[in-house]
Amino acid sequence: MDKLKHILCGIKGLDTILGGLVSPSTILVAGTAGVGKTIMSLQMLSSASLKGEKALYIPITTESAEKLKVYNSTLDFFEDSFEMHPINRQIAEKDPLTTLIEIGNIIESVKPDRLVIDPITPLGFGFIEQEKRRFFYTLDSMLQEQNMLTFLCGELLKSELHNSVISHLSDGIIYLTRDERSSRADHHMEFIKMRGIDPGKRSEITSRKYLYDINSTGFTVYPHLKPKKEIIMDDTRVETGIPGLDSMFQGGLLRYNSLLVAGTPGTGKKIFGLQFLLHGLENNEPGIVVSFEDTPHQMLLDAKHMGWDLQRYIDDELLHFICSNPSDIYPAEHAARIREAIETKNIKRVFFDGTNHLELSIPDKLELRGYLHSMTSYLKSHNITSLFTTDTTPAECPGNEKLDAASIMDSVLILHNSRARDRRYMCVTKSRGTKHKRSVKEYAITESGIKLRTDTLI
Repeated sequence: MDKLKHILCGIKGLDTILGGLVSPSTILVAGTAGVGKTIMSLQMLSSASLKGEKALYIPITTESAEKLKVYNSTLDFFEDSFEMHPINRQIAEKDPLTTLIEIGNIIESVKPDRLVIDPITPLGFGFIEQEKRRFFYTLDSMLQEQNMLTFLCGELLKSELHNSVISHLSDGIIYLTRDERSSRADHHMEFIKMRGIDPGKRSEITSRKYLYDINSTGFTVYPHLKPKKEIIMDDTRVETGIPGLDSMFQGGLLRYNSLLVAGTPGTGKKIFGLQFLLHGLENNEPGIVVSFEDTPHQMLLDAKHMGWDLQRYIDDELLHFICSNPSDIYPAEHAARIREAIETKNIKRVFFDGTNHLELSIPDKLELRGYLHSMTSYLKSHNITSLFTTDTTPAECPGNEKLDAASIMDSVLILHNSRARDRRYMCVTKSRGTKHKRSVKEYAITESGIKLRTDTLI
C-alpha cells in the first residue's frame, strides 16, 4: 500500500478544520434523514472529479440513474463527470450477498480514487447481528484492498453509533444533526473520531460542534473564529477622530484595543462609530461597518447629513459593509463573513454597531459572551482597532450602567444624556493598558460630528 496522504475533501470550511482527509481511509458520514449526507457526498465527488480524480458514486436507491441525475442537476456544484452506479434498495435488503458481489465488481471495474456508498445501512438489513458483522467485515476487507478514500453514508442516530459495526470499522466518523431553535433550524457537525489528523488538533476538533449550511450552492462548514497562534501586539496609539477624547486615553487607543461605547438611544453612538471609522479612512486605513439595524444606504445618508462623504471610500475599496438581519443570521456564518473581509481587505478598523441586536440570534447570554470574546480576541490578534456599541438603560449618572460585555472589552466609554441639565456627558470607566482619566466630560453632537469640551466638568 502507498503511504498515507492528505487530500482536500472539497467542502468549504471542512478542509480548514481538518487540514484535509487521509487517503486511503474509510469515513462514516452519519445522521438522520434530511441533514445533508447526500449533498455533502455529491459535492465531495464533484470536487474530486474536477481535480482529475476518478470518483465513483454507488447510491442504494429505488430511483433510476437518469432520475437521480435530474435531481442532482439542480445543485449548482454538481459535476456530471463521475461514475454513478445505482443499486436497487429492495434487492440490496433482500439479497445482501449478491449486492456485496455487485459492489465489488463495480469497484474493480472503475478503480476509483474516491468512493461514496449512500446509504450503507440498508445492506445486511435482514441479517441477525452476528451475520451482519460478518457481512460488514467482508465489505471492509474488500474496501481495504483498494487504495482509495471511501465515504459511507449511514442513516443512524447518535445513540446507535456505539453498537454499529460500521462505526468500529471506520477510520473517521462525521455526525450531522438538525437542531430546532424557535423560528429556525441549525445544522451541526461533530467529529466523533478522526484518525490521521494532527494530534495537536485532535482533542480540539473532536470536542466541538461546528455549524454548517446547505443550499443549492453547496455544503459549507463554518470553523470557529480563532485568534492567530503567534500574536505580536502593535502598542502604538491611534487617534479616535473625536476632538478632545484622545487625551482621556493618554493620546489615543492602543492599536489592538476593543472599545465599547455604551449609552441610551439618542446619545450618538452611531455617529461616534462612523466618526471613528472616517478618521481611519482619511488616513488610508481600510474599515468595516458591521450593522444589524441600518442598510449601507441609510448609513451613507446619515454620514452625508454630518457632511461626510463615505461613498468615495467605498469606490476606492477602503470601506466595506456587512449588514444583516439579526433574526436571520447564524453566528458562525456571520463571523466567517467578517473574517473573510478582514483577511482579504487588509482591514485596520472595525465599527460593530449594536451588539445588543445579537440577542435575537444568540439568546443565550453565555453563548453571546462567547461570540463577543472570540470576535474581540480575533481582532486583537490582527492588530485591528475595533469599536462596539450597545444600548443601555438610563442611569442617574454616567458610569453606573451595568454592562455584560464590559469585562470582554479593553476599554469602555459611557455616553449619558442628562435630562436635568439637557446636556450630554461621557466618561471612560475602563481602559486596559492605559492610565485613563476617570473624569466626566461634556460633549455635543454638532453638524460636523461629536466634539468634547476641553475642561473637566466633574
